[in-house]
Amino acid sequence: MRRNNPLDLVLAAADDVGRIFDHAEVKTWPAGSLEEMCQLGLLRSAATGLHTPCPNCDDGHVEPVAIRSGPDGKKRYFIWCPQSMRVEVAPEMCNGWEVDRAGLAAAVAAALGIKQTPRAVVPERFWQLGRTPWPPGTRQTRQVVLTCRLHDQDAQAVTAHVGPGGRTIVLVPQHAPDGRLWSDPAPAVVPLVEVLSLADAGLVIDATAVIEIVRAADDRAKKADAVTLGPRGTTMVRRQVKAEIKSLLPDDAYLAAYKEHHSYRKAAEALTEQMEKPVSKDAVRRAVKRHGGLAEVIPDDDSASVSRTVASQRRDRAKKVLERR
Repeated sequence: MRRNNPLDLVLAAADDVGRIFDHAEVKTWPAGSLEEMCQLGLLRSAATGLHTPCPNCDDGHVEPVAIRSGPDGKKRYFIWCPQSMRVEVAPEMCNGWEVDRAGLAAAVAAALGIKQTPRAVVPERFWQLGRTPWPPGTRQTRQVVLTCRLHDQDAQAVTAHVGPGGRTIVLVPQHAPDGRLWSDPAPAVVPLVEVLSLADAGLVIDATAVIEIVRAADDRAKKADAVTLGPRGTTMVRRQVKAEIKSLLPDDAYLAAYKEHHSYRKAAEALTEQMEKPVSKDAVRRAVKRHGGLAEVIPDDDSASVSRTVASQRRDRAKKVLERR
């Protein structure tokens, strides 16, 4: 974390519970930082009631504020201090600011160039930001999500929304969680504190750093698969996939064989000989049925011409027999 960097402090608070930035803290930030964080949607006023740290004590103990009206009718603010007794505080000291996590999700999505509005899956914990081209410059895309507080005890229930396959790019505010939290293959986890910064135009994502993190995660996943299967296992899987693809006959082959032989059995026998693999007549019949049955596969004019040819051959044979007699 960059020292006293307001953006880093906000990202750290996004991974914390109940973190409030009080007046005493934000006044140590660079001028205009508080206003900038609020304008970007990263901070909002905290509805914590009137509490403020004691300005007279080094330990900064926080006390509830009592409001009294002065002789002039104006409101005055006091806290009770164990050492100084009653201490008057300025009104602005009673303000506090907290992280707007939904605003953080929207700001990060905009920095990534994702135009759709983030969708909250788990309130205050998990957002689907949308899809981004990956690899960059291609038509292929990957889902990008933002998730917070993955060090809490219920983190497993939150990460279940990432989905299987390890293709999702998971953004976290500050620290990557324990790798045992993920099922294999683990997705690429990008800590925003390492890639997010402030510029004159707003939040900026270091695209090069994101690419390096994601590619490193993809390489680890490939190596893990290779170790699990081993060289022989990988070769066997590839052969099995090729064999399964080769074994899939398109319906066009079934229909063409049936049109040629006008018999399920003969069509199956011909396909078995051509493909060097068993093809049943039932498979041919199902293919014909899927395409509308015999009436659609063999039009009426084709079937009629076939029947006329057969009938004419029979009449010719009968005529020749009579002539001989």
